[in-house]
Amino acid sequence: MKNKTLDSYIELLRAGGLLEETNCGRDAHDLSIDYISYSSLDIKPQTLFICKGLNFKEQYLTDALEKGAVAYMAEKRSAAAPSDTPYIIVSDIRRAMSEVSGFFFDHIWNDKLTMVGITGTKGKSTTATFVKSILDHYCCRTEKTETGFLSGIYTYDGRDRVPAKKMTTPETLELHRHLARCVENDCEYFVMETSSQALKYSRTDDLHYRVAAFLNISEDHISDREHPDIEDYFSSKLKLFHQADIACVNLDIDEKYQERVLSEAKECCQDVITFGMTENADFYGSDISSTPNELRFKLRHPGGTEEITVSIGGNYNAGNALAAIAITRALGIPFDDIRAGLANVKVAGRMEVYHLKDKDVDVIVDYAHNKLSYQTLFSSIGSLYPERKVLLVFGAHGNKAYNRRKDLGELANIYADKIVLTEQDPGTESVADICEQIRVHIDDDKPVITIPDRGEAIEAACEMVEDGWVMVIAGNGADGYQKRGLKYVEEPTDGERVCAYIEAHR
Repeated sequence: MKNKTLDSYIELLRAGGLLEETNCGRDAHDLSIDYISYSSLDIKPQTLFICKGLNFKEQYLTDALEKGAVAYMAEKRSAAAPSDTPYIIVSDIRRAMSEVSGFFFDHIWNDKLTMVGITGTKGKSTTATFVKSILDHYCCRTEKTETGFLSGIYTYDGRDRVPAKKMTTPETLELHRHLARCVENDCEYFVMETSSQALKYSRTDDLHYRVAAFLNISEDHISDREHPDIEDYFSSKLKLFHQADIACVNLDIDEKYQERVLSEAKECCQDVITFGMTENADFYGSDISSTPNELRFKLRHPGGTEEITVSIGGNYNAGNALAAIAITRALGIPFDDIRAGLANVKVAGRMEVYHLKDKDVDVIVDYAHNKLSYQTLFSSIGSLYPERKVLLVFGAHGNKAYNRRKDLGELANIYADKIVLTEQDPGTESVADICEQIRVHIDDDKPVITIPDRGEAIEAACEMVEDGWVMVIAGNGADGYQKRGLKYVEEPTDGERVCAYIEAHR
């Protein structure tokens, strides 16, 4: 990554039709830009500072200039900067940030990494983890570097593994830096969850995927802060195909979306591969059986048939495994590596099963947090524990996806015999208010209690669950934090809390 002049950024934005205005004279044009940032806490000498976001304050620019920023990019001129400060005014700050960031890092990921992008309403993290496990087995066998990774569970850049705390797909600068580190650390493969928000707001515009997978879609993330309606959500997800060579499409998608997904994939990609429990799928799964800790199914594919074992329970994970198989076969990975990768995969916070010592109760910790994931989770639990009653611990996110409060309340009313409502990243909203908005969709005669603190709720649920029941803790998965207000507060994971209870009640 060679340092570039301010003039080269101006010409880039002009060529992209994004430049509105600049005050850069001859001296400013030759100004060296050695770093780019949108955070006033992350400034180095010769930084181009990017003014973006609904919560942007003029003080951030003032602080950045005092710390060494030499120019700024924004959608409008700032009165906070001295009049002689070089500036670049653009028509769309998010698109401009993507262009500038990709240029700064020389787009090295598109030349050096074989990239996989996965989108869907549910199953992204699990499918991405399945794909990584398969690729890692292949890379270990062929003496290649472990696969780079970016998900809602953790990130990995070829050297450091870091728990995820914020967005499924981070902002453009963080994403590009992560990809650049993967290249520097000699990764050859990279797998990432690609959210609708990332696609809508141009975070992934400068990425080219070898394979793009579309898992499923249902009405979710509809709010004034995310997508105004299902069409905006759907069309945002379809953008993934515009950046890919090969599309992998789930034929089990709701019929009202399937034709459009396949049409978009065929129009944009060189090849389309299908998977699912639908017989005409290229990768067809059947004869599915599951225990709480293992999944088995038969696979028919263009080259023959296979018996597949996955080291995680839940019938619904067959779809995620089929997606991972289709993706990795599209990359040319041998079936020996696919079988081994799936037989040894572990997915933190997905269908984790614990057994209480003081009573006959299995506790399932799962990331399910929306309508579609609840439906598939409880369908699987019904198969695994057909005669058992269910105690459910859950909540709903604050400040977004408001429809979940109704959806999850109605589904809890159907599937749970007793309910504990609690926090689930409430943000700036009241936990009590969120829980009450869920509660109105549950029958009055259903046993429901609200315990705002998640740790206290899990402990109380472990105490009250009756012998012979199954207890489900949904929503957090392996997340070790709660978003309270505008801060992420470190907390034990749901699984860690259950383990602590088991240890204390041996």
